[in-house]
Amino acid sequence: MKNQWRVIIILILVLLVALFAVVNVNEVPLSLLFTTVHWPLVLVILVSLVAGALITFLVSMGTVMAQKKQQRVEMDVATKKIDDLCEENESLKRRVNNVSNENGQKNHNLEEL
Repeated sequence: MKNQWRVIIILILVLLVALFAVVNVNEVPLSLLFTTVHWPLVLVILVSLVAGALITFLVSMGTVMAQKKQQRVEMDVATKKIDDLCEENESLKRRVNNVSNENGQKNHNLEEL
């Protein structure tokens, strides 16, 4: 349901931009560094819209990539910690088994006496 509303809002915004662009069909001068061109206002609006969307996309991709890199680093740290804890767990299990064996031998020696 959330995505449906998002699509509806996007369609309404696109319709408004298209309506605004169609209403403004006059040619306007556009200064491009060393030259001036005369383009229909519709093209200026649409090119500006596409350029803004592209810039927004590129900036957001940079943020997403930085977040993914941070997650990979955190995952590596967590994996290392898990490995260390597993090794410690195995070491403690061996110590418990050794203590149990020693106690069993002591009990056996006491029974023999």
